[in-house]
Amino acid sequence: MSILNSMKQKLHPLGIYSLSDSSVVTSELAAYAEVLDAIEAQLAELEQERFVATAQTYGLTMRELAIGSEQKSDTIEKRRSALLYRSAISTTDFNKTAIEGVLKAVGINGYIIEAPEKNKIYINCLSLEVRGSDKELKKQIISQFLPAHLECFFDFRNLQWQFIEELSNTFDRMDSRNLTWDQIEDFVPIW
Repeated sequence: MSILNSMKQKLHPLGIYSLSDSSVVTSELAAYAEVLDAIEAQLAELEQERFVATAQTYGLTMRELAIGSEQKSDTIEKRRSALLYRSAISTTDFNKTAIEGVLKAVGINGYIIEAPEKNKIYINCLSLEVRGSDKELKKQIISQFLPAHLECFFDFRNLQWQFIEELSNTFDRMDSRNLTWDQIEDFVPIW
């Protein structure tokens, strides 16, 4: 029921107001109703943005800014998932499985290689769910969930041993190309 109809329905039993569509009282009630409709819409939006599960715009942005930076390039579902995950951290969440969960929550498809004897972990970021997203920002977010005593290295190249072995390159074959290390890193074979 609209606010105008609700006000008219509540005033009708009094019997002292002319509530026809052309009456002055109805015109005044319509003016009130227009403002109240706008307030009601703002309250509905405020209620929606209050909870992560229903937030669409500023509700997500304000929470993201409180714990890092806004993730505009991600989908709303991905942003919600990351916020919910980051808000549910416990003392048991600093292990390989939990860190892999963080990778997924921030939109990175990859895997972790542990080197406990060196106090290091390597995170091979094979791909980002949203192309062009800020890698440095993603590293900062993930770093917040890593054990402080471990040194972490991020690799955003899609370079895996399986891929290298499938090329069947020999050392002599690659050496004959006279590439620098930077060129090798960006090298895309055409064979």
